[in-house]
Amino acid sequence: MDASNARRGVPSRRTKGEGGIFQRSSDGMWVGRVTYHKPNGEPARKQVTAKTKRELTPKFRTLQRQVEAGVLTDSMTVTTWLEYWFEKVAPGRCRQRTLDGYRTYLDQYLIPHLGKHRLDKLTPAHVRAMHAAMKDAGLADSTRRQAHAILRRALVVAERDGKVARNVAALVDPPPVGTKHHEPLTLDQARKVLGALEGDPLAARWVCALLLGMRQGECLGLRWEDVDFDAGRLTIRNELIRHRGKGLQLTDPKSQTSKRSIPFGDVPPAAFALGQVEHRGEFVFYGGKEDPKRDWLAWKALLVKAGVCDKDAALGSMPALHAARGTTASLLDMAGVSDKVIAEILGHSSVQITRTAYIHGNEDRHRAGLGAMAALLLPKSSDERTA
Repeated sequence: MDASNARRGVPSRRTKGEGGIFQRSSDGMWVGRVTYHKPNGEPARKQVTAKTKRELTPKFRTLQRQVEAGVLTDSMTVTTWLEYWFEKVAPGRCRQRTLDGYRTYLDQYLIPHLGKHRLDKLTPAHVRAMHAAMKDAGLADSTRRQAHAILRRALVVAERDGKVARNVAALVDPPPVGTKHHEPLTLDQARKVLGALEGDPLAARWVCALLLGMRQGECLGLRWEDVDFDAGRLTIRNELIRHRGKGLQLTDPKSQTSKRSIPFGDVPPAAFALGQVEHRGEFVFYGGKEDPKRDWLAWKALLVKAGVCDKDAALGSMPALHAARGTTASLLDMAGVSDKVIAEILGHSSVQITRTAYIHGNEDRHRAGLGAMAALLLPKSSDERTA
């Protein structure tokens, strides 16, 4: 190609079969160019550049994929990008349960608050406004923080793909880490609940929650093949979870550390209760796949029966079902079990999670601690001195 064509910007050194990739003669930069149509039908052009052809190729392929997906447009909104990220990017990195959570956050928070803005015009002020609106709506710190985290992940990809110049979510401090966790039952409440289990066909279900620290999905997904009565051990292999649009599904546990064996034979109430369960089907506690909401309501009924809650109390004021798992951690802690062992029993990925979210101070432990301190200071009785 002659010099006059180069001066007019005509591509030079175009390699056959590479479409819009060429080297610019003016400065030697490699260019990848695509043509597309805006929503109004008007043709437009977009290009990416790099110093070498090797560096350009992945950028150009990303550009082509964006054109094919219909997300390459000068007026792309946050909604358009979030939908593209959710459909094309997130599935390759996340489990189905995580995707279900993303879908909820997109529909309820991110798209309603930010969706109408142009992606390339999104600002830190827009993100802060979403935080404030969610807080005004009474949403928990953890909910607002998760919404922020999902937005940030989606914008990481947008920045990498050249859709935005910067990730504005990374420029905004996320909402604070919430300090409110599901408070476990006190020792007295736990005793009341265990005392109310006589004659309850779901007694083993609640014992596994209170004394073995099993999650709701782990209990509902427990099958008879997972229970070894001879060894006195049950194995957590699955969880029963409701997936968006798919109903109740057996899935892998929450994490790799959640796959664990629990020696229930060393917990007499658990061994006895499991041994009394009637075989009604594949699943241990309900026979078949049980809806988590009905299981949750059965827990509330037990709390009323045990006298832990008044029958007229609002559901939100009662100890949550997940509080039973926290109760296991607190009881083990009061029994002197180390944090590491408690984390292993609960299937936590780190001891920090166990300590910050599941083991709480309570009056029983405080009384014991203060009593032990007082014993060091108070003079011993004559009987103790002569003993």
